[in-house]
Amino acid sequence: MVQAMPLKKPGKGRQRKSPTEILGVDFGSTGLKIVRMRNNKGQIALLAADILPPFEVPESATGHNIRLKVPKAFQANYTAMAVTGASAAVRLLNMQGHVDAENLKEADVREQVGLSDEFRVSHVVLPLVRGKQETKVLVVGLPEKESKAVLSLVSYGPPAPCCLAISGLAAMTAFVHGPGADLPHDAVAVIESGAKITYMALFHKKTLALVRKFDFGADTIVARVQQQLGVDQETARGIIADGSFDISQPVHEVMDPFLRQLTISKDFVERREDCVVGAVYLSGGTTLSRYWMDEVTSAVGIDAIQWNPFEFVEVAPNAYSDELKGQESRFSAAIGACLGVFHGS
Repeated sequence: MVQAMPLKKPGKGRQRKSPTEILGVDFGSTGLKIVRMRNNKGQIALLAADILPPFEVPESATGHNIRLKVPKAFQANYTAMAVTGASAAVRLLNMQGHVDAENLKEADVREQVGLSDEFRVSHVVLPLVRGKQETKVLVVGLPEKESKAVLSLVSYGPPAPCCLAISGLAAMTAFVHGPGADLPHDAVAVIESGAKITYMALFHKKTLALVRKFDFGADTIVARVQQQLGVDQETARGIIADGSFDISQPVHEVMDPFLRQLTISKDFVERREDCVVGAVYLSGGTTLSRYWMDEVTSAVGIDAIQWNPFEFVEVAPNAYSDELKGQESRFSAAIGACLGVFHGS
């Protein structure tokens, strides 16, 4: 599964060998999630992880002097970056017959999804499913202006950018190389939910069957709790996290439109692929709320599993502080951005 934006035009320059050590950065609105990872002959290790205060990406690549700076323990020669991508476009195309990846031109992909030159576009032809007479193509577009603004943060000196990804899809990459590599079910749903955007994907026999993006996240729930209880934002976040008040009703009300779409998508994939979705895997900051977990479980009637991306790599001693224990799922996008480079996906 590929989620990276091309960092330069195809055909320019030589293909470089994948770096062995990478700084992974997820520009979240509630915190800057950073990791440093190493790939030693296929043995992937997490060397360090932390959450820093939010880092505001400039609106333009010009007219600013902002540069990404991280603590010494995270310094590396290369970086894989992930952004929320509120204006990103994500499509899964079903194309008739067998499509040769080398002959599928970017211009044809742009035309299929209606993306102009104002978007930086990446696409990947997914493995052909046995018995199917169609080819799936995952297409991702990010406004060129936003792409350049992010890349300008590392425009000179180390770390050099080797990947620019959409956070929600980077988390899916982490899933594919984590629990998705050895599943007890033929079909599963995966949800990555942050403060503003939620991504949902369904996989059948380890192949992407559906992907959707929603302009919905923890901030929507926080706003409803603020309104319902008449408290400030910080207090509302605390109530959602610790469950000190029964807020199940307002949470259900605000989540209901998303849960309906989750149920519809699940039913659609089950009918189309003739399968049964056996579990829902959750990651992102929203999973820290039991209300989120309970609502998803109730809506689909199957287990909702909060998965930990650190469990599928080696973790160096003291790689992250005790304060971050229990929050590992917030790092799925940063981990996934690095894994996408290491695995060439």
